[in-house]
Amino acid sequence: MPTPIPTATPTPTAAPVTLPTDCNALATDATRAAAVGDMTLQSNGEGFVRPAPEGATLALGCDWIVGDATGMLLLISTATPEAVTAAVGTLPGEGYTCQVADDFGAQVCVLPGTGSDTEEIIVARDGVWIYLSTVNRNGWAFLEEIAQGIFG
Repeated sequence: MPTPIPTATPTPTAAPVTLPTDCNALATDATRAAAVGDMTLQSNGEGFVRPAPEGATLALGCDWIVGDATGMLLLISTATPEAVTAAVGTLPGEGYTCQVADDFGAQVCVLPGTGSDTEEIIVARDGVWIYLSTVNRNGWAFLEEIAQGIFG
């Protein structure tokens, strides 16, 4: 009788993510137009100091502004999954409320702003860190479509 050969248990792996590369191609045309269509893309997001995992690398930054008091800042970064998990763990201490999103299985953390017109939202999963800050604009639908595009 032959000796059974042990088989390795498959290790679950995260599905590959597709990171966007163009601020003007994020989400669907209609959602992008509703969120930032009347704003001007001002910069690539470099130089903004926001919560991010240790060792994070900015993959895409978009900073839209219109007038004196309306804008949206989107920073998509990558880091090791462990660094992303560790960084999410620090957010409640900074005032964020975190929970797992049912629709795309990522951690979603929200920090209400100083007024009802501002907030910061972080979506984190599989080594990807998405930071969105809004002023006088609702960015939830925009962010949800971006996250769906990344995580499937």
